[in-house]
Amino acid sequence: MPIRILLIDKDEMTAAVKALELAGYDVIKAVNAVRGLKKLREVRPDLVILGNPLPQSPGEELVWRIRQASYLPIVVIGSKEKETESLELGADAYVTQPPNMSELVARVRALLRRKMKQE
Repeated sequence: MPIRILLIDKDEMTAAVKALELAGYDVIKAVNAVRGLKKLREVRPDLVILGNPLPQSPGEELVWRIRQASYLPIVVIGSKEKETESLELGADAYVTQPPNMSELVARVRALLRRKMKQE
């Protein structure tokens, strides 16, 4: 079964989706926090990537809500100013905008390796 990544972001993030799909991941997209939380329950992804800020919910709040529901690895993509806050609320990794695709894929791989070792 392919590894599923839930990408919650108001923008398409086409480059990120392509980079992750080329790396062999199945990417499921949601455009806001409400749809993202619904997909989280329906799809049961292996990892979550959040764009920051999001409509309907600040990205930091969404990190906290996801962390309350699960221990899935969370990567946040956003401005440098929000890095510390996102990590303090439970994000496992932070990539600044605009994301470097090879860095994003490397962080995803590292978090998934750690998750697989724990299971």
